[in-house]
Amino acid sequence: MNTTTAEPVACGSKRKWSALELAVMIGGFIVFWPIGLAALALKLIRGEMWPGAAQSDSPWTAYKAWREKAGEKPFTMPQWNTQSSSGNAAFDAYKREQLERLEAERRRLEDEQKAFGEYLARLRKAKDQDEFDRFMAERTQPQV
Repeated sequence: MNTTTAEPVACGSKRKWSALELAVMIGGFIVFWPIGLAALALKLIRGEMWPGAAQSDSPWTAYKAWREKAGEKPFTMPQWNTQSSSGNAAFDAYKREQLERLEAERRRLEDEQKAFGEYLARLRKAKDQDEFDRFMAERTQPQV
């Protein structure tokens, strides 16, 4: 049985780590930590971190299955559900009106943020111009 090839061994796990792979990873952490991290990530992506990793027997598989079974999408942000109906037309109209108001407020705040950014840019430019003018004035004055 050859444990240095990339083919799975009889027990269903991936090959063992070679001495070269261990040396590159450890040396990478010692010399420059992103190299070691990249070597570790490569082993993770290839499914060679633990026995059975290629078959998705990861430590978090059971947790992900439990969340999906509970009806939750794993690792997603909650969204406003504007398409659902409460069954009451008056409430649905109120909800739609409030969401439109909030969206208009969000757009207004984004416009204000953009205007403030432009204002700060103009201030920086004016300050830079003032500093440059002072520099030029001092430079052209006769030295005493």
